[in-house]
Amino acid sequence: MPIQHAFKTTLVLTCLILASCARPLIKNPDQAMRPVKQMPALIDDIGITQLIPALEADIKTLKEKPEGQMSFGPTKIPTKTYAAALEALLEAAKQDPSGAAFTQKLSETFDAYEVYGDEEWGQVYITSYYEPVIEAAKRPHGKFTQPIYGVPKDLVEVDLDSFVVARPGLSVLYDQKLEQRSARNILRGRLLTNKDPKRMSRVVVFPARAGIEAESLTEAPILAYADPIDSFFLEIQGSGVLKMGKEEMKIGYAAQNGHPYVPIGKFMLDKIPREKLTAHAIETHLRGLTQPEAREMLNRNPSYVFFKPLKGSAGITYFGTEVVPGRTIATDQTYFPKGALAFLQFERPQFASATDVEPTAWAPTSRFVIDQDTGGAIRGPHRVDLFWGRGAEAKQSSGVMKNKGRLIYFVPKLTAH
Repeated sequence: MPIQHAFKTTLVLTCLILASCARPLIKNPDQAMRPVKQMPALIDDIGITQLIPALEADIKTLKEKPEGQMSFGPTKIPTKTYAAALEALLEAAKQDPSGAAFTQKLSETFDAYEVYGDEEWGQVYITSYYEPVIEAAKRPHGKFTQPIYGVPKDLVEVDLDSFVVARPGLSVLYDQKLEQRSARNILRGRLLTNKDPKRMSRVVVFPARAGIEAESLTEAPILAYADPIDSFFLEIQGSGVLKMGKEEMKIGYAAQNGHPYVPIGKFMLDKIPREKLTAHAIETHLRGLTQPEAREMLNRNPSYVFFKPLKGSAGITYFGTEVVPGRTIATDQTYFPKGALAFLQFERPQFASATDVEPTAWAPTSRFVIDQDTGGAIRGPHRVDLFWGRGAEAKQSSGVMKNKGRLIYFVPKLTAH
């Protein structure tokens, strides 16, 4: 959900609808995983060769965190140990394009851990996100009325962890993860600078979406102007490409206004049956409203994302690597370690044509994925957001993903027990 992006991120379909959990959510991250008795059949529908560059980037980033630690439920692995174990897998993948050596090495040197899940161990609720390519303009005109803002100068972070350390009485705040895209526990607010030296400046709540739209942000740079609905979905995805004539600008998640994400799909259930509530259906409904009606609906989500221009050809994950189509997943960092290799079993949609918005069938599939991202709506030990790719084809598939699947993580046998 966030790519820097991903407020992810991540379309994070739970960014649009509310998924419910069949059993109580755990509060202790040590309960988030447990060893499975048997390694599943490791069949990858994309192919191991395509996984190699993703592993190389992942290992490089892991090595930049030598003192770090990765938590797989109760099992703690030094980051450098995990990186070394992945390097051995990488060599096996390079030696045998068929993937047989890779899966053999994986089975010999890693244990499989299943996640706490939804209705049962291992079961997860899977949505998907993508990088949109949208039309934009440098100046407002026609349908291009929505400013795409950079980070406001008066937006500040309040480091709650530092307050907890200094004031133990505030320890109730310690376990509350208010911001998925921060390693620290933070609040975001607006700094009201007082020009009178005898009076202190203050930090107050930053305006919600409706307030931002009403006042315009004089303290924020405007990167471009876009269609309001396109801009809204761009925020959900967390990164994308702005096409301004012959010019393109790659942008990604930079910050957020500090308000929780509220899925607007839940306000459309009187118009769209729950089983039909996809990203495509929500967008179609929004475009059928008058401008004031559409604005009122969009404003029901108080969260607002600010962007920054990006270099390179792909969005950047929370972990710091580029997103990899079909491989990068976003999860709740409270429960799942970033940079970890995992295996996802799910059903992928099949369409009769490139313009269809409803699939004709669903095909069982599985592949290796890497946990690299987070998302504002990806919360709990049962949620996974799969990055599908860029453009219209990725939008078509990601927009209908809201299925159950299975997720396991791989833990080096050397230190797993």
